[in-house]
Formats: sequence, structure tokens, C-alpha cells
Amino acid sequence: MNKDNYQRVVVCAANRSKTGKIVCGARHWDSAMRGQVCNTSWLRIKLFGRLPKPWRAAEQGFIDQFGVFMGRQEAWKVAEAAGQIKYGRDHSKGTLYSEDLY
Repeated sequence: MNKDNYQRVVVCAANRSKTGKIVCGARHWDSAMRGQVCNTSWLRIKLFGRLPKPWRAAEQGFIDQFGVFMGRQEAWKVAEAAGQIKYGRDHSKGTLYSEDLY
């Protein structure tokens, strides 16, 4: 797929660890993301422990259709240019949240 011939769009929420690994899901730290990172339930982590060390300060963002990670501000620009922002709120304008899309 040639990136030059396609409108870039936001595909889904993503988190990037300090080691550069990326996990994806419909929402940040939803069950799909947690399942990719943790071998235990989210409730158990919440009550008794923490996320695995590389994920404790993970950057929240999104990926595009090419699998490229974008921070929240870059993702806002991409989503805005693609006409994807459906529920944008004035207080978060310029910073994308999955709630802005769906």
C-alpha cells in the first residue's frame, strides 16, 4: 500500500511503552489492551499491584491505517483532516480522545 495515495485516518486507540512496544484497542486500557499487556485481571492489578514496569508511564495515542503511532495532538489533526471527529468537545479541542470519534 502506497501511503501517498491514501487519506491518513485514525484507526484505533493505542498505548506505547517506554520500550517502544504498542498495544491497540477500542479505548485506552480497555480489556483488549490489558489482555495484551497483563497475564492477570485488571481488577487484580488495581487492587494488588501495578502494570508491568514498561507500561506504567505509557504514552496514550492512536494508530493510523498504516500502523503508525500518533500522540493525541497529532491524531487530532489527522482525524480532523479526515472528517472523523464526531463528538469533539471544546475543552479537549486539539487533543484527541476516543470519545471524540465514537
